[in-house]
Amino acid sequence: MEKRGFKDTELFLLHEIVIALDQIARVRILEPEGMTYPEFLVLMAAREFSAPTQEEVSGYLNMSASLVSQRVSSLVRKGFILQETIPENKRKVKLSLTENGKEKLEKIYTAMAYCSDGLFDSLGPGRSVFRDTLARLGDGLKAELGADCSGDNTGGKKGENNVI
Repeated sequence: MEKRGFKDTELFLLHEIVIALDQIARVRILEPEGMTYPEFLVLMAAREFSAPTQEEVSGYLNMSASLVSQRVSSLVRKGFILQETIPENKRKVKLSLTENGKEKLEKIYTAMAYCSDGLFDSLGPGRSVFRDTLARLGDGLKAELGADCSGDNTGGKKGENNVI
């Protein structure tokens, strides 16, 4: 396999695309709604799981517990999330969305869908192929989670080629 610089990889290109999409979401949608990107992620995670604990949200988002706690406090002040102490373990707190939180998240999701439609419509008939390719890539990434990316392409096992 030909050696190339990181900036020449598909991974770097995807990284740049994700950064640009995050900036678009932040500037065009989240900031006008009075929400930060980390707050949006916590709100989204609280919706996706059934009454998750802050620890579960932290693990899911790969955010520190203190950052999640700060974002939760802000979302509670804004009236988007409720905290409920677990009776069996008073140190753990379950999170749930308020009606305002559900409405705000739906408004953001609708705006993001509208914004992405305009962006991805530029792909024309190739849009469905692109979406299918992204879905396959996502499935492949889930399968590779935890794989060895040290560069020896053996995944820690001699004689096997585990190139992503």
